[in-house]
Amino acid sequence: MARPRKFDESTVLKAARQQFWRTGYAATSMADLCEATGVASQSLYGAFGSKHGLFVKSLRDYCEQQVNGLQADQESAESAWEWLMAAVTFGDSGRLGLTEDGCYLSGSAAALARQDDDVSEAARRTYDRIIAVFTTALQRARAAGEIRSDTDIEKAALSLLAAMQGIEFLRKSGIDDAQFQEAKAGIVDTVSRAYGADRATRG
Repeated sequence: MARPRKFDESTVLKAARQQFWRTGYAATSMADLCEATGVASQSLYGAFGSKHGLFVKSLRDYCEQQVNGLQADQESAESAWEWLMAAVTFGDSGRLGLTEDGCYLSGSAAALARQDDDVSEAARRTYDRIIAVFTTALQRARAAGEIRSDTDIEKAALSLLAAMQGIEFLRKSGIDDAQFQEAKAGIVDTVSRAYGADRATRG
């Protein structure tokens, strides 16, 4: 009979994620993970199989949290368009905040997706789900007259994802805070001009 685990999986995944996020997958050793999680290597191997298994599990867990947070935040937002602008600029309250290390998924995908099928699959699935959340919000915004009635929802959702990823890249590029805030304001202005309804036609 397998021995019961003596650790909380969610706590271990969070600690492992922070270690991988900080030092990168290749530079992170099992010794680093044992120290970060406070769990012996034998227990980590028993629960996750390998360093790679722990990494993939931590990445999938992160993706699930982020998408679920976006979904819940979108559903409770009074204005779908205002929520979209907050989400694109990482100002929504549903996800983990955007740090100077960027997004855990984006960083992992950029470094590993070409040679790691598990990371590639996690990235594709997560971005597809984000596009679906954005699509729902855009449909709500169009119905409320917050964006133009002729907006191509599919293209708009893809554009918003691209804008969001661009902001994520800038955040981890070392750009100073003032420039970062200007970039976010510029994105909101540009996207609003592209899709926003004339205020005189609303409501």
